Amino acid sequence: MGEKGKGLKIAGSTVLQRRQNQLFSEIDGEVVMLSVENSEYYGMDTVGSRIWQLLENPLSFKSLVDALLEEYEVTEEQCTANTHTFIEQLAEKGLVEINSPNLPK
Repeated sequence: MGEKGKGLKIAGSTVLQRRQNQLFSEIDGEVVMLSVENSEYYGMDTVGSRIWQLLENPLSFKSLVDALLEEYEVTEEQCTANTHTFIEQLAEKGLVEINSPNLPK
C-alpha cells in the first residue's frame, strides 16, 4: 500500500495512481468526487481535474509534471511545487496511492 500524509518524500521516479473505488464525475471540465471510504465530497479545479485524469494509470511524478508543463504556462519550479502539494493533499484524504521505493523515511 502507498504512503499517506504530509511531508511525503516524492522523487521524480515516485509512482502515483488514483485509488480505485472513488466515485467521481466531470462537470464543466472539473472533477467532483465522493470518497466512499471517507464519506466526503471533493471538488477539483481545472488543473486538479487534469491531474486526476492523468493518474488513471500509474505515472511517475516526473512524467506527471512534464505532462502539465506541456499543457500549462507555468515554470517547472512552480509546477513541481504545486503538484507536490496537491498530491500530498490527495494522499492525506486517501485518494491516491504513492509508491516511493528506496526513498528514506
